[in-house]
Parts: sequence; C-alpha cells; structure tokens
Amino acid sequence: MALTIASGNQRRRQIRSVSDRGWTREKRQTFLDMLAVTCNVGLACAEAGMSNAGVYALRRRDPEFAALWRDALLMGYDRLEERLLRRAGAGVNDVEFGTGDVPEEPLDAELALNLLRNHRPTVEGRRKRLGGPVHRISREEAQAALSKRLDALEKRLKAEKGK
Repeated sequence: MALTIASGNQRRRQIRSVSDRGWTREKRQTFLDMLAVTCNVGLACAEAGMSNAGVYALRRRDPEFAALWRDALLMGYDRLEERLLRRAGAGVNDVEFGTGDVPEEPLDAELALNLLRNHRPTVEGRRKRLGGPVHRISREEAQAALSKRLDALEKRLKAEKGK
C-alpha cells in the first residue's frame, strides 16, 4: 500500500495510506502523462482509471498536483498547437514540424481546436470566465451603483433601529 502526506477537514498534515482505488502515485503520473499528450482531461482520467470529479477534487485540495496539472496542460497545449500547424502545412520560421520517429494518432481537428479554445485561459495565465463577455462600466456608472447600494443599506439600518 502506498503512502502519502495529506490533510483535510481542518486536520494537520499526516502520513496516511492510499488505497489502490485512490489517486496513487502511479495513477497521478498516468493522468499527467496522458494530459500532456492529449490535453484532454476526460481521456487522461480514463487512462488512469479514475473519475473526472475525483481528479478535479484532487486538484482543488493538492496545490502540488494542481501545479503539475498546469505544467502538463501547457505541454499538451503546445503539442496540440504544433500538430494543428503541421496538419495545416504551416511552418514557423521555416522550421519543419514532426520529424520525429514516433507515429502519431490521427488528429480530429475540430476536437483539437475545441481543446485549445477551452484551455487558452489557463495557458495565458488567467481564469476562465463563466458566462458571457464581461461588460466594463464607466467610473460614473460604478459610483452611481455604489451610491444606490449604500442608500439601500442606510435605509435598511434605519429600519432595523426603528424596531
């Protein structure tokens, strides 16, 4: 049985065993290797024999794993970008891509583009936005909104004092 250093539920870090059903060192490495190759979390989880929900929970609770995930994702992103460029017949600065001896799996261009689009915020070092585009307001609009909220708060406090 493998050992790990972990904490949880307001407990101190401690050495504890990891069951064979949990995220063992080997399963973590398998996941990270597959993520670096495919840039696809679902495929990497399947390769490791673990669930998507489990890997996201692990990433939230283990900062070291989160950093390794990001590194693997960056490698996968670069590799995917390179394969798409090669497929399109593009060269960058007259450098020929894909002269290695390892045969590659066929590339689904639509899936590759979706993966690149989905992981772009991570690669650029920003968080992915949920929802639509962000609407930036002017200073005057911000001051008006803040003033309105402060007036509502003042009104509520006066009402509570009057009770």
